[in-house]
Amino acid sequence: MTQLTQCDSSQNYDVIVVGSGNGACAFLRQYLAASTTEKILVLEEGDNFFETSDITHQRNWTQSFAEGNIFKLHNAHTPDNRPILSGRACTMGGGSSINYSMIFESSAWLVQHFGHDQGYWDTQKEKLAVSFQRSDPKQSLTPVAIHVQTALERRGFVVNEKTEGNIPVYSDTPSNQIHIFPTQFNEFGQRIASGVSLLDWHTHDHLDFMSRHRVLKLHLTDGDGEKQRCHAITVLNLETKEAITHTVGEKAKVILCAGAATPQLLYEHRAKLQNMEIGQHVNDHILLPFGIYLLHQSLQPTLKDQYISLFATTKINPDTKGEATVCTFDFFAGKLEVLLYLISHLFLAFWVPNGIKRWMIQSPNVFSFLKWFSRLLVSIWNAVDDVLWSILNPQNMGKNEWKLISAIVKFNIAREGYYTPSASPLLSTQTNHSSYDIILRCFEQSTPEKDRDFKVAEKAITDQLCLMERLGTPPHPIFQFLIRLFTRMPYNKDQVEQYIRHYSHNDLLTEQHLSGGCIFGKAIDMGLESPQDTGKVLGSQNIYVADLSAAPLPRVSPQMTAYLIGHHVATQLCRVN
Repeated sequence: MTQLTQCDSSQNYDVIVVGSGNGACAFLRQYLAASTTEKILVLEEGDNFFETSDITHQRNWTQSFAEGNIFKLHNAHTPDNRPILSGRACTMGGGSSINYSMIFESSAWLVQHFGHDQGYWDTQKEKLAVSFQRSDPKQSLTPVAIHVQTALERRGFVVNEKTEGNIPVYSDTPSNQIHIFPTQFNEFGQRIASGVSLLDWHTHDHLDFMSRHRVLKLHLTDGDGEKQRCHAITVLNLETKEAITHTVGEKAKVILCAGAATPQLLYEHRAKLQNMEIGQHVNDHILLPFGIYLLHQSLQPTLKDQYISLFATTKINPDTKGEATVCTFDFFAGKLEVLLYLISHLFLAFWVPNGIKRWMIQSPNVFSFLKWFSRLLVSIWNAVDDVLWSILNPQNMGKNEWKLISAIVKFNIAREGYYTPSASPLLSTQTNHSSYDIILRCFEQSTPEKDRDFKVAEKAITDQLCLMERLGTPPHPIFQFLIRLFTRMPYNKDQVEQYIRHYSHNDLLTEQHLSGGCIFGKAIDMGLESPQDTGKVLGSQNIYVADLSAAPLPRVSPQMTAYLIGHHVATQLCRVN
């Protein structure tokens, strides 16, 4: 591997990969295993992973939410312009600090959306799982994780025993399941692996990469009735602020693995490609926090418990029409100072008015300031509690250690969204190229009682409030009042409807799982007739997509699907007829 600061011979590369997230890492691993001669160039907007271990392997992963160069916001809102805090991470290896391996989607779901048969996808999962080398998570559950598992089992949830390489595989039955996934953390709370771990970057002499380089534009040939070819790429050096257009070799492939930027790079070429499906079928998991409770004094959370290594799923079909919605419950535990960044980040969705949120989404400086101010508010709150604790407990003056346990519920938005060109000149100034709004159609019905998202959220939270009471105890009524003053988070079932009504108008938040925009079988080729066309953008000669924008949003955490897409595209491109 060679890290380049500039590229003087771009036309000599056989493959140019845009982005180095989950899809890209799996693509590179499989492609490099099959091809030992082709030269590959990777263009990454974020920092060099191997020089930022303080971020990527940090003790407290929630700090990523505070890193302006790591965590950014999409320009996302509803059709009626309600802002949505929809984030993305910008790192080699992809995603946030925790999504190395969690859960595979079912093979039946993959067949439905990507083609091939269940045997093919079972085989691809088996091959991919080997590369993760994950140990059995059931053998290393912490006391807090066992506590959560026990509480779930008492609520009728059962452990999903279907796994591949110790990674859970989602099954449609039974309805209520517990999925125990390999934790990302060692005993020091450090993240020990990410997508970059899938390949040894330094042993591949024909693999070069450029970090801190943002692709601004794809240049396509003007052809009459012929498929368009990407012949050049304009790249912005984020260090020097210089934009350079690089020539693409005549036989080179351009592999787009840039996440939300993938549809945006293609959008302006929709008419030329005669491919109006680009930018359509977009979705994300809507996220609702629904409890901050005090962990039992007998339980001592470890640094592994900042993201507990199991989650639960349940299926809800409030109107009995169509497929049931899968809801996922994630759990977090630890001392307040450990969870500070996570809590303050979620808190940001609640206390900032919508008008300021729109400004914050479009201005990274405002976003950074409000994140800092949100952490300050939580810290002041904690300091006031310390003073009150010392007054009420003079024999134990000092710091009151809050041991917290919290949960979120997330699920697919019922209606697909889309990309649309942005009318904001500020966004173009910030990104140095044409920008797009991401329209997510959550809580779209004006009457909540008729809105599927509303009904799913209401039932999911109402049904599991008693679970939270098994996991911990509610804070003192004064602190319940303060929590509800800002967030409306419910502590009894009578408060759930009010919480979701307020949330749907003022506090919209998604789970950094944006997908779609270049769907298989619609905007890109499934490759069922010709394997070498798998992932190829329809209307193009040499542009491929190998990331989560190629898929509808999986029903469960999507990073393993992103890996599978990259692995699948590389497998098919390297097939010999």
